[in-house]
Amino acid sequence: MYLTLNSVHKLFTHTKKETLQDISFTAEKGEFICIVGPSGCGKSTLLNLVAGLDAPTSGEIILDGKRVIGPGADRVVMFQEAALYPWLNVMQNVMFGLKAAGYQKERQKEIAEKYLKLVQLWHYRDYPIHQISGGMRQRTALARALALESKLLLMDEPFSALDKQTIHILRAELEQIWEKHKKTILYVTHSVEEAVYFADRVIVMAENPGRIKEIVPVTLSRPRNLEDENFIALRKRILSKVQLSAWKSAAEEFDQSEEDRT
Repeated sequence: MYLTLNSVHKLFTHTKKETLQDISFTAEKGEFICIVGPSGCGKSTLLNLVAGLDAPTSGEIILDGKRVIGPGADRVVMFQEAALYPWLNVMQNVMFGLKAAGYQKERQKEIAEKYLKLVQLWHYRDYPIHQISGGMRQRTALARALALESKLLLMDEPFSALDKQTIHILRAELEQIWEKHKKTILYVTHSVEEAVYFADRVIVMAENPGRIKEIVPVTLSRPRNLEDENFIALRKRILSKVQLSAWKSAAEEFDQSEEDRT
């Protein structure tokens, strides 16, 4: 297996409850895995652990045969906010990580050009960041992430702050890029529709503590049609699992509050 999580637990010292409990799953090279679940189930925490931005309390994470013990060039994270450098233009933002990785200037330019063309931003390469739209900023962030050619791309709700039309466009573009390059992607989203659109498998999480409720394979043919009856049926089935977890969690929290008052 390319990516393996073995019984990963996470307990933050300032809380009494585990944030993540016994998280175990594997991913093949080139697989697109989406993670969904109710708010507070630890989706972003899980992504941070795989990124090496935080360490599990127990358990292990292995990528391509090596244990994850901290941040590394083999993993790149793309967040909800583009987190671009406003004093650099589009191309300079894409080149920034390559410079930090030690690439020569000409090679930086070659790679940046390749990926800016891939995300259809080559003609905007000299634009300041404040002069491009939110969707174009996320394209720039995607080009920057892809340019590092890491083993694993981690994406934390990268399109959630955008308008619906832009989301549909970027989803289609990311799906086309993935089909072409078969990058291994671990993608956190609050949108079940988005998960079914992208994923080879959807990891459904429950909360209190955050744990894997079910792993659902998605065998629909690509490109996927949001209006296809099989797509709609699978979206509804996964959504019902997410909503049930959220309702159970809310009920448990209410029960606990009642006990605290008595």
